[in-house]
Order: sequence, then structure tokens, then C-alpha cells
Amino acid sequence: MYRKKKTTMERGQMIFLMICLSFLLGVAGGAVAANIAGQSGKETFALFLQEHLSPGTEASYGYVVWKYLKYDLLIWLGGWLSMGVFLSGCVCLFRSISLGFTAAMMMASYGAKGVWLTAISILPQNLILIPVYIGMTTAALYYLFAWNEESPRKSAGKRERRKKQTEYCILLAASILLIAVAGGVEVGMLPFLTAHFADI
Repeated sequence: MYRKKKTTMERGQMIFLMICLSFLLGVAGGAVAANIAGQSGKETFALFLQEHLSPGTEASYGYVVWKYLKYDLLIWLGGWLSMGVFLSGCVCLFRSISLGFTAAMMMASYGAKGVWLTAISILPQNLILIPVYIGMTTAALYYLFAWNEESPRKSAGKRERRKKQTEYCILLAASILLIAVAGGVEVGMLPFLTAHFADI
């Protein structure tokens, strides 16, 4: 029993470390893509920011929450599918690449002021979102492998499976709550950002 628990914990730790490494590589890849986008890409991105961060264009709270929640739901859904490792992994990787690309493009487009812009518009909510996405991807892969674990007794196996399914659903509920908080942080930050955007 002790060895089984230890092995289960080791598997979870290994999955977590692999996902963290993949996320960091995705962020780095997105940053590299932003740096090779060229001057035209930077100008286009700067124009995009001007249009979407000007006063009066702030997104609603529901829109912001859904923007982040849909990735969380796709990651969670991957935990139920036989090929879900690819779905969950690709969604998490996409989020890391887009995060790295956006942050690097902001800094490349605005220079020193871009660091301030990135810190205000991207960093606060992602201090919550990054752990959520990494944690949910870890859970998705962990439980994906756990569904097929056999128990010596059939009845005990069914109870254990229901227990794991309940745990997985509770994790989704917790992640939704955190995403709701992250959405509130972003919506609360945007008015401050747009009020000072003209100075950039």
C-alpha cells in the first residue's frame, strides 16, 4: 500500500514537472516568434493595442471570464478522453505560446514602457491563470491514466473510480472560481490601464 501511494505521488510529480517545463518552453517559443516578427509585425500589434485599449473599449467581465474559461474546460475535457493527453497538452502549450508572444511583442513594440504595460495588463491575472492551467493539465493527465487502474475487487474498483471522478469535478469547480477571480482582476486593471495608455 505504501509503495503504491508513493508511486502514485511520484507519477503526479513527474507529470507536473513535465508540464511546467513544456509551459516554459512554450513561453520562450512565443517570445522568439515575437522577436522575429519584424517591424511590420510590431507596428500592427501596436495598432491593435491602441484600438483595444483605448478608453471605452474595455471588455465586459463575462467576456473576459469566458475567454479564459474555455481553455480550462478544454483541458479538463481532455482528462476524460482516450486521446486527451494531446488535447490538454496542446491547449496548455497554446496558452503558454500566446502568453510569451503577447508579452514579448508588447515589450518589443514599446521598449521600456512596454515592460510597464505588460506588468499592468498581463501579469496580474496570469499570476492566477498560469497555476490554474498548469494545475488542471496536470490533473487531466493524472486522472486520465488513473481511470484505467485496476482494483483486485470489482466493487472497490467502481467506488474508487467514482471517488476519482468526484475529485476531478471538484478540481474543475475550484479552477472556475480562480478564473472568475482572475477575470475580476483583469477587468479591474483595465480602467487604470486605459486611463494612462495615452501617456505611452
